Order: sequence, then structure tokens, then C-alpha cells
Amino acid sequence: MNALVKDCLKLVVITLVAGIALGAIYGITKEPIRVQEEKKQVEAYKKVFPDAAAFEDLEGFSTKSASKVIAANDANTVEDHGGDMINNVVVAKDSSGAALGYIFDATTSKGYGGDIQLTVGIKTDGTVTGYSVLSIGETAGLGMNATKEEWAAQFADKKVDSFSVVKDGSGASDDTKIDAISGATITSKAVTGLMNNCIAYFKTIEGGK
Repeated sequence: MNALVKDCLKLVVITLVAGIALGAIYGITKEPIRVQEEKKQVEAYKKVFPDAAAFEDLEGFSTKSASKVIAANDANTVEDHGGDMINNVVVAKDSSGAALGYIFDATTSKGYGGDIQLTVGIKTDGTVTGYSVLSIGETAGLGMNATKEEWAAQFADKKVDSFSVVKDGSGASDDTKIDAISGATITSKAVTGLMNNCIAYFKTIEGGK
């Protein structure tokens, strides 16, 4: 019986020591991790709005209101993108404080390999500046080509109501069409659908209609 009690006490002590050690490690690494995450976020913002001097969260934004817009937009499209999420909206401002446009932190679950998270830039006049990939797990050599500039460039500097994915190569001659990634139509449609939902929400923002 005493041996059992001793073994239990040893386990309790080991658990306590391990817990304290993990807590200490978390306390040490928490701030560096936060700093790195913020740096990564700002780099993504800068990619879609390189001329911006400051970035500020859009006042009054709520994921609930964004989801309603996405649901309404999804009802008018052939593809199912109703589960897309806009997690946050940031205003990109110049050195004088004037708004250059908006940056959308958005996620779709429609990727072939799961969630794809992007930051999407749209100027105040409705022109898409492009997107930056925050998180993606698509197939190497196929869906991962969505991270490459040559494919992503199809969206940049386009002012449209929505994009559609095509396989006939007509994207080069029509701003509304996006040539699918070869062998990765699912990824192409996931990214394009998410871009369209960002455009739809952009239209509801005051000053961005």
C-alpha cells in the first residue's frame, strides 16, 4: 500500500513539474510567436498594398455580417462557397491617413487539401490588387501553384463584379475569366470563389461601393 502511495506521489510531482515547465516555456515563447505572426500578417498586407503607410482594422466589422453577405452571394452563384469566411477587414491608408482600399483576411474550406487562407486587396474604386497566401495545404506541383505569382497575377488590377474559372485559355482576353491551374480545378475554383466573396463584401462597405 505504501509503495502504491509513493508511486502516486511521484506521478503527481512529475506532472506538476512538467506543467510548470510547459507554462514557463509558453511564457517565454508567447511574445516572440505573437511578434512573428504580426510580422507575417503585415508582410501579407504589404504584398497587396505596397504603397500603404498604415493598416487599421475596419470599424464595425463583424464576421456575422460578412457571413450573411457571403450566404446571399452564394445563392446567386453556381459554385458552393457559402461556407467561406471573412475573418477580418483592414483599411490600408496612405501617409495622410486617406484610405487606399481594404484588405480581407478570408478563408475557404473548398480547397482540395482543406482550408485556404488568403489576404485579398481591393482598392476603394473596386479594383482588385491581388492576394497573398497565408495558409494552404494543396498538392505540390498542382494546387500549390496557387501560391505562384504567374497564376495569382490573373486577379490583379481587375475591376469586375466577379470572376469565373475557365479551362479553354480565354482568361487572357477576358478580365472576368481565370484560367484554371492545370490539374487543379478544385483549387482554382476555391480561390476564385473566395475572391468573389471578398468582392461581394467590399460592395457593402461605406466608401467602397
